[in-house]
Amino acid sequence: MAQGQAVTAYLDSLPPTARERVEAVRARVHATAHGLGERISYGILTFTLDGRTVCYTAGYARHVAVYPLPDVSGDPGLAERMAPYVAGRGTLKFPHGAELPLDLVGEVATAHLARLRVPGDRPG
Repeated sequence: MAQGQAVTAYLDSLPPTARERVEAVRARVHATAHGLGERISYGILTFTLDGRTVCYTAGYARHVAVYPLPDVSGDPGLAERMAPYVAGRGTLKFPHGAELPLDLVGEVATAHLARLRVPGDRPG
């Protein structure tokens, strides 16, 4: 199955609320960084840049998740904004019953992109 078809099949498999929220996360991540690719990896939606993983998102019955947590050692403000949503060692969990913090999702995507765009780093 082609990656585009796999992504569509994944989205179609989600419960309606989870799909709506994953689509919102998806739109925000793409708005943050134009030209990202998508694929299914580990059974969930994966955003890529030059073939490398940027981050993941997944929809579940009670929440939407974004993985992994970015390195925020140099950004205590982002760490503070993420704190209410941190679940486990590397997950941001956004319950369906609460507002989806899309600005935060965009900041997380930006932090992941910064990791991939280290000066002198080559894609691939």
